[in-house]
Amino acid sequence: MTGRAAAVQGGLAVVGLLAAHLTWQREPEHAPGSVTVIDANKNDVTQIHYADQHNTVDFSRGQADNGPAVWIHLVPNADDAAQGAKTAAKTSTPPKSAPPAPPRDLLGGEPATKVFDQFAPLVSPRAFGALDAAKLKELGLEAPTRKLDITVKGDVRHYVIGQPDKAPGGEAFLRDQRDGKVYLMPRGMLADLQNPNHLVDRRLHAFEQGDFDRMVLSAGGKSKEYVQLDRQARAKAAFAPAKSPDKHDQMAKNWHDAVWRLFPSEILGRGEDPPGGKPTVALRVDYYDGKTSIGFMELGREASSSAVSEEAPPSGDIYARTEHSAGWLKVHNGPQLLADAQKLLAGQ
Repeated sequence: MTGRAAAVQGGLAVVGLLAAHLTWQREPEHAPGSVTVIDANKNDVTQIHYADQHNTVDFSRGQADNGPAVWIHLVPNADDAAQGAKTAAKTSTPPKSAPPAPPRDLLGGEPATKVFDQFAPLVSPRAFGALDAAKLKELGLEAPTRKLDITVKGDVRHYVIGQPDKAPGGEAFLRDQRDGKVYLMPRGMLADLQNPNHLVDRRLHAFEQGDFDRMVLSAGGKSKEYVQLDRQARAKAAFAPAKSPDKHDQMAKNWHDAVWRLFPSEILGRGEDPPGGKPTVALRVDYYDGKTSIGFMELGREASSSAVSEEAPPSGDIYARTEHSAGWLKVHNGPQLLADAQKLLAGQ
């Protein structure tokens, strides 16, 4: 290849990269009648703050162990919790209910990223302009309790959200506090803001089962290594002790299938410990691809009851944490998994 030809190809590559960048930044085509409320790209919007009578939630872009992420800071409304406590106190036999969750920093999943991206740019299906008092009342904007603040390039835009008593399809309306103009919110946006727990990443791992070729179980000073056979064929995948890879161990496969299917019933925030105190790790599983460590999982028992009040005795729950989780996750079937792991380590 001549120097001139190489220069031409290099120039074409630069043009292609520039076109791809501009395409990613360019505002997408919108439906007829829609209007841009906030003209911004994905890097301009840094925080979304939503508050109502139940929750206060902040969405922000940040970093997780495996790259860029959306973090969700969730704070149950203190006034709402206090009102619930007053109601329970007035009842002769107050219902037994779990105390409100503390403020939590949770890792958002792909749905959280999609919600965040809806604000860059924020496009409304329809604009109504400034409305009179009667129309504002009809749209639930007379005395709104829902507030939305969006930070764009360091500038905070303030909005309130209204919803008619009988809103077809859950329609909601956004009112700009600067100029009083009203917009129809994108369908489903309010529901996502009101239910941030549905946006939390509940995966234990970011890698797939076929991505590792061996695992090491460790507990109580003992360890045992297993190799995964036929890992790319889920129907044929099997486990065998590393010392005898020709002997399939069905118990190890059944145990790991149960571990892989674990689903958290509760996700604690970053740096948060369970009510009974920091769990004591009873089992660790390390995953490898060749010599490369790709992840781990720890199963722990809730700490001693000394850290728990008489009104909330220790539950003995089992918690897990992994290379992907922001903190501890409460899991079901933990005691059985720990008991079976002991059998595997003992060679039974």
